[in-house]
Amino acid sequence: MYIVDMHCDTMMRIWMSRLRGTPISLRETRPEDDFQIDLMKLKKGGSLVQNFALYVDLKLPVDFDGTEENSALIRKTNQEDVKYMSPWYQTMEMAKVYHEEIAANADLIREARTYEDIMRNQKEGLLSAVLAVEEGGAIEGQIERLQTLYDEGVRMMTLTWNFENELAFPNEADPRSDEDFSYYFKFQPRTDNGLKIKGFEAVEEMARLGILPDVSHLSDAGFYDLAKTIKGPFVASHSNARALAGCNRNMTDDMIRTVGNHGGVIGLNFCPAFLEEAAVEADCHSTVALLAKHAKHMMNVGGREVVGLGTDFDGLGPEVLEIQDASQLQKLVDGFERAGLKPDVIEGICYKNVLKVYKEVLK
Repeated sequence: MYIVDMHCDTMMRIWMSRLRGTPISLRETRPEDDFQIDLMKLKKGGSLVQNFALYVDLKLPVDFDGTEENSALIRKTNQEDVKYMSPWYQTMEMAKVYHEEIAANADLIREARTYEDIMRNQKEGLLSAVLAVEEGGAIEGQIERLQTLYDEGVRMMTLTWNFENELAFPNEADPRSDEDFSYYFKFQPRTDNGLKIKGFEAVEEMARLGILPDVSHLSDAGFYDLAKTIKGPFVASHSNARALAGCNRNMTDDMIRTVGNHGGVIGLNFCPAFLEEAAVEADCHSTVALLAKHAKHMMNVGGREVVGLGTDFDGLGPEVLEIQDASQLQKLVDGFERAGLKPDVIEGICYKNVLKVYKEVLK
């Protein structure tokens, strides 16, 4: 069974390994590197397409890689004693790493910017890499930079991560969850602050270019602002059902219906706290049975084409997962069969539903 995964944080980890002077290759990692994705794992797990998100940290210390002396790379803050690395600099540096890794492993993987690229790569026996950005603050409010991202190959972008930026507001976890994890599932969704003026502009430009808007991390208000602004598909690349796990990153039933009505897809996230509620985080589980439970719920609400995969690999600790890395993704097929899902439905979740969206939007 082919696998299309809409989200992983692997490229950020490879970039940081280079900054630390201990570079890690996308081709094959060592057990001690603790990576959930590399090309050998993807090949073994049946991957057809892997989306590589460039995760941008708006609060990454500017001296992380010894660049503090270059003022052009400093993100201005209200606190004079705090300096953060420019989000745009981070994005462009990670994009370089992405292109270098894809080029260095051209015998196994090739970049895909369109649906036709994916089909061509498949015929040639190659994996496809699709580039994404996780954090709309990467463009620092400069809408024209979306064209640059598009030219770099970016075909998907979240409007926010967990911080407010120039485009929009995220949903925030209840701060009391640091002391008592049960509060993690009692957060108050943000219904008053959604997209900002620049956010509306960004969504319209993304639709014009062919960059999929990604609502994972976005506030509830921002979700509906985006849904009213865009006519075609959008995605929640790595989110689950809030009715089953009240995480601030999961989708309500009405959101699931809205994504489905737009012809979009929600990628099942393997994070335990996105799959199951518990008073202690360690008591949350990530199992194929729970993934199937969320998939069934979302399909019942939003239609059978609304569910895909968004593992969030290399952003999760493998020790807490039944499927610990990309090499084990075929466990989904057996587990979904045991859960009573029919073969054509499983095919939809594993790859066909996302490919349908790519065929319509990627250009």
